[in-house]
Amino acid sequence: MPEVLIDYAGLVQRAGEFGFRKASCAELGAGLALAERLTGQAMATAASILWIESLTGMAAWVTGDPVDGVFITMPLSAAGVAAVRDGSFVPASLSLAHICCAGEACAGVYIGVYAGATKEARRRVMMAAGSTRKEFFAPVPCFARGVTEDGKRSMASLGFQPVEGGLPDLWGQNPLPGSQEQAA
Repeated sequence: MPEVLIDYAGLVQRAGEFGFRKASCAELGAGLALAERLTGQAMATAASILWIESLTGMAAWVTGDPVDGVFITMPLSAAGVAAVRDGSFVPASLSLAHICCAGEACAGVYIGVYAGATKEARRRVMMAAGSTRKEFFAPVPCFARGVTEDGKRSMASLGFQPVEGGLPDLWGQNPLPGSQEQAA
């Protein structure tokens, strides 16, 4: 299974170019409330996302002042990728064995949520999602759940396809072509 070492400083810089910043606890709470309102789905708690952030250094991102966009990502270990594919992955209550901690080789990435309240916020979210996927996670598979029709359309526009056998409404994207030279 391909893996990649994440350039954390580069990721933070690139996300900033799209107006994203690491979320404070209050900003993350606002972003999760926004995501719940837009998707009609319950989200993980801010405390659980901040725990993942403390381990990974890249989980909790927001944009806008006040917050009008949110992007939650979870880098996965090889066990995490297998769990996503077999349906045993529980995003709201992650196993430490499924998380790729900062400094470890990343085997995949799970997008917990990406949402924007305005057209501009949605544009920033989509640009950041596409760019970071290509620039930082191209050698590994990427997963997300399509819980809304808008979400499914946006994932399809990014090249994701439905995945059978895993989480409900699971969508995925294999490593991107030509990305093996980036693999760890």
